[in-house]
Amino acid sequence: MSVPQKVIFFVSLLVLCVSSGVLIHYYAQGEKAQKDFASLKVGSGYDLSELHKQNSDIVGWIRIKDTKVDYPVMQTKSSPEYYLRRNFKKEYSMAGTPFMDAASDISLPTKNWLIYGHNMKNGTMFHDILEYEDSGFYKKHRTFIFDTIKGKGIWEVVAVFRSKVYDRDSKKFKYYEQGGITTAEELKNYISRCKALSEYDTGVSVSGDDQVITLSTCAYHTEEGRFAVVAKRVK
Repeated sequence: MSVPQKVIFFVSLLVLCVSSGVLIHYYAQGEKAQKDFASLKVGSGYDLSELHKQNSDIVGWIRIKDTKVDYPVMQTKSSPEYYLRRNFKKEYSMAGTPFMDAASDISLPTKNWLIYGHNMKNGTMFHDILEYEDSGFYKKHRTFIFDTIKGKGIWEVVAVFRSKVYDRDSKKFKYYEQGGITTAEELKNYISRCKALSEYDTGVSVSGDDQVITLSTCAYHTEEGRFAVVAKRVK
C-alpha cells in the first residue's frame, strides 16, 4: 500500500470511528430518555397531579396505542422552546420533551392545542406519529389519549398531512402558527385547510364548539419539512 493510500485509509478509518461513536452516543441518549420517562409512571399509568407537584410545567400526558408515544407534555410560555432539549427534570436531553405552543392554553382554553415533539431516528418521541400516513394504521388507531391536568381526554383523528416551515412572507398555510385559535370561525377555517392537505379523508367533522389538538414533528420529505396530526376531543 502506497503512502497516499495509507493516508486515505487511516483518514477513512478515523471518520468511520467518529461517526460510529456519534451514532452510539445518539442511541444511548435516546434509550436514557426513554428510561427517564418510564420512571415517571406508576406501573403502566401516570398520576398527573403528583407529576405536577414535581414539575409545575407539565400540562398533560399523551399516549398513542402500539407506538412509543407515551410522554408528558410540558409548557413554558415565557420560554416557549425550553423543553426542546430538556427532560422532565429540566436536565439536558437530546430528545427533549413534547411541549405545547406558548399561544395554546388549556385553562382558557384556546380551541387548538398545538404540541411539538422531535422525530428521533431511534423511533422515539413523535417519530411514530408518521405512522398515520398509512390509512391502515389510522383505521386501527382512530383515537388516542391526551389527558391534561384539567381532565382526561380521548381524541379522534381528523386529518394528517405533510407541510413545511415557510418563509416569513409566504402566504402558504402555516398550521404551526395556529396555536392560539379562540373563535369558532377561526377553528372552522383551520380545520378546512388541514383537511384540504390531508393524506386521506377521515370523514370526521369538526364544529366551532369542538376542542382540537395538533401534533407536530419534523419530516424529511423536503427542507424544513413537517408532519402534523389533527384530532378532536370526543370524550
